[in-house]
This record gives sequence, structure tokens and C-alpha cells, in this order.
Amino acid sequence: VALIFGYVPNQTAAIIAAAFYFCFGAMLAFHIIRLRNWWGLALPIGTLGSGLGFITRYILAEPVHQTSKTIMILEEVLTLCFPACFLAFNYIVYGRLVLLCLGARHSVIRPQWVSTFFILSDVSTFVIQGAGAVFVVQPEHHDLGAKIVETGVILQTISFAIFSTMLLQSYISVRRERTTNGSEIWWRAYQAVAFSSTFIVIRSIYRMITSIEGSSSTISTTEIYLYLLDVLPLMIAIGVYIPFWPGNYMTGEDSIVQRATTGEHHKLTSLEAGSRELLASSGDA
Repeated sequence: VALIFGYVPNQTAAIIAAAFYFCFGAMLAFHIIRLRNWWGLALPIGTLGSGLGFITRYILAEPVHQTSKTIMILEEVLTLCFPACFLAFNYIVYGRLVLLCLGARHSVIRPQWVSTFFILSDVSTFVIQGAGAVFVVQPEHHDLGAKIVETGVILQTISFAIFSTMLLQSYISVRRERTTNGSEIWWRAYQAVAFSSTFIVIRSIYRMITSIEGSSSTISTTEIYLYLLDVLPLMIAIGVYIPFWPGNYMTGEDSIVQRATTGEHHKLTSLEAGSRELLASSGDA
């Protein structure tokens, strides 16, 4: 363990992190079950995997398990890869926001493809990082594993950077059009995903730095950085959804999409009424 991490994991910190992940997961699962928002299952899956990752981290601190490659592989895969579920959730929320509330014209990518495109990217980087984690805990293949993990982390960071840019572009596009006053209920879902994404970016930058600098760098071998720059940002990123669950706000109520549909309906109704009046006038003549 000390050879791979540069330290023996702190058991107290690991069990506290696991407890928070499990508690957050239970509260988020409550929202999903209550509203039948099955599209949000990525969040409790991610918290379960991450929580289990810190349980394995706790186990690794026991002297009898410090040489177990199986437990080290589990720890690396669970703590490194399962937070990808949190990114996937943000992709899904944004895709639903565009589809149900903002409208296709406020997204660079078609709403039907937003979630699919980014989730495929997320899954790909998940697999790459998982494969790297298997090698990184083996001293004879550590360098190869580190390079594979670094590739996965960089690709994941680039993908999330593109997503964050699109999120900002949608905001600018909506504001420029001046079709909303900012008080619509669905804005809360947008604000929640934007807030969450900010902290995921912090975590992504940390992971990218540790991957590039290597396992012998100060930031990699000092455990407190893991909790301050990885665990804490992720806790905040998913914690915001406990009081501000997006499913409560993405109802389509008072949305740009609804207004556009209503406007088209009014136009069609007016045209039909005008046609009937014209026909009636022609009949009288």
C-alpha cells in the first residue's frame, strides 16, 4: 500500500467519507423513488460505488491486507472510476433541461444526442481508467497503469470541459434571446447543475494533476489533498441535489419549449379562424 499510495490510508477519514457517501446516496435515492425519476439512478449508483471504495480503503489500512492486490485494485477502480456516475448525472440533467425547458435552439448538440454523446464519452473514460487501475497496483506494471489512468483522466477532463462550455453557451443563448425573466422554476435545475459542475471541474483538475505528476509527487503522496480536492468537491457536487432535486423543477412548467408550443398553437388557431371567416365571407357573396 505504502509503495503505491506513498502512505498508509487513514482509517478514520476513510470510514467518514464512506458514511457520507452512503447517507447522500440514501437521500438521493429517496427523491428518485418518490418522483419515479429513474433517469437519476446514476447518482445513487455512484455514491454506492464510491462509498464501497472508501470501505476497501479502510480495509487496506489493516496490516494483514496491505499487500492484497485484489483489494487495492477494487479500491482504485471504485474511488477513481465510480465518480464518473456523477458526471453522467449532470449530462442527463442538462439533456433533459434542453429537451423539456430550453429548447433545441439553445444547444449546440441536438437534445436527443446530448446525454448519449457525453455518457458514451464517460463510459469510455471509465473503462480506460478502470483498466489502468488494474495495472497501477502491480509494481511491475505500475508505470504502464499510470499512463493508462492519465490518458483516461485527461480525456474525461476534456469531455467535461466541453460539456461545461455547452452549459455556459446555453445560458448565454437564453439570456441573449430575452424570453425569460430568470424567475422560472426550471432555472433552479440549471443553477443546481451549474453549481455541481463547478466542483466537478475542481476535482477533475486535481485528478489530472496527480495523474500527470505521478504517484511520487507531493500532491499524490499527501492524503489530505485527496479529501480536500477530490472527496469534498464531489460531496458538494452531489450534495446540492439533496435540497435542489432537478426533477422537482424540470416539469416543463413555464418553459421556453412550452411557450413556443403554445405560441404555435395560437398561430394555427388564428389561421384556422381566419380561413373559416374567409370561407364564410365567400359563401355570403
